[in-house]
Amino acid sequence: MGGLVIDVVIAYLIKSALRFYRFWGSHNWKSVRAKIDSSWLDGSFVWNCYEADIAYSYKFEGQTYSAIDRKPYFSQNSAKLRVERYRAGETATIRVNPGQPQKSVLRQADQ
Repeated sequence: MGGLVIDVVIAYLIKSALRFYRFWGSHNWKSVRAKIDSSWLDGSFVWNCYEADIAYSYKFEGQTYSAIDRKPYFSQNSAKLRVERYRAGETATIRVNPGQPQKSVLRQADQ
């Protein structure tokens, strides 16, 4: 059982580090409104950590883009709360990299 917990912690740390890297500098990116296409709970506590996945689409300079925001959690309940917060058909504020508009992030601080 201890090995499974270590695997979950390692998965969480790796996913969190990758998310941090993606978010680095995004506070300077342009804010736009995005439409939530769907949201779901992914992963399980065995060999992985839970993830709240939010799929969204947005327009930037006349082009339409889509992306999926994946946020890792230790707790299934916490991940479910994030999924419930972002329901299909609703809108959210995202940040778009003006130099690479296919890159975007969904930041909780912007909501």
